[in-house]
Amino acid sequence: MKRAVWRAALTGMLCLAAGAAFADQAPYPKDEAALRNELREMNWLSGADSFQIEASHSTIRPPAGFTTLLGKDAERYEYLINGVEFPNTEFVVFNAADNVEVAVEFLREGFVKDNDWSDIDPDDFLKQLIEGQREANKERAAHGQAPFDVISWIEKPSYDATTHVAHYVLELGDDQQHWPNAVAVKLGREGYHKFIWVGDMEQYRKNGKQVLASVLDGHSYDAGYRYIDVKEGDKVAAYGIAGLVAAVAGVKLGKGLLAGALAILAVAGKKLAILIVPLAAGLWAGVKRFFRRS
Repeated sequence: MKRAVWRAALTGMLCLAAGAAFADQAPYPKDEAALRNELREMNWLSGADSFQIEASHSTIRPPAGFTTLLGKDAERYEYLINGVEFPNTEFVVFNAADNVEVAVEFLREGFVKDNDWSDIDPDDFLKQLIEGQREANKERAAHGQAPFDVISWIEKPSYDATTHVAHYVLELGDDQQHWPNAVAVKLGREGYHKFIWVGDMEQYRKNGKQVLASVLDGHSYDAGYRYIDVKEGDKVAAYGIAGLVAAVAGVKLGKGLLAGALAILAVAGKKLAILIVPLAAGLWAGVKRFFRRS
């Protein structure tokens, strides 16, 4: 067993031990066999059908080869494989062949204006993230957790004013390996969806950008709830797209208030955990460590 996989197994045991501390979910499975059984029995949706998501007034058509979990199943799945609750999770698409996932949250924060993108400074963001992670590593060490570092941008923050999607990819790493943290934010009339691509560096280099783009393209807001459908009197978010991306990344925008702890990549609520991989035949094999969310 490769050392990275051994470390993943250890991380999995820690998640199993810690899972029961979260009260909003049903009790965490008592052992790994029960965990795998619950994951296997979830309502995995397959095929090329599109699925209506009533809560956000949107539709998702997963890429070919991906299975889908919706609503409470998606939320439960994210809790089971992370030991941390993500109550805004709306759907998850998963490819068992490549062991790649895209997890998607919806936050009804109101209409996010996109006229402040010029406030984004990628070099300043990166500096803050590097310095913040160094400080966070001190706390990780105090809790017996291995440190990791923010290395660089793989793709600097960008915004497409036509699709109303902001996107960035960070490179993170430790003394054993490096991995990507790929995030996209898609704006709608009532709020935004956050897409988190989950996989390792080799997978991202292979087709990660294309997979994330395919999931984004397969998601659409219903007529009346698109970004262009905003009307006078609609709720407007307290920040623009630049502030939103800063908050998602966990950095300070200019001289404004901190849009999240600088150590946001490593504190409770962030995803640094395992993914248990479902095989096409419904069996389970192996565990693999991924940086889950930013």
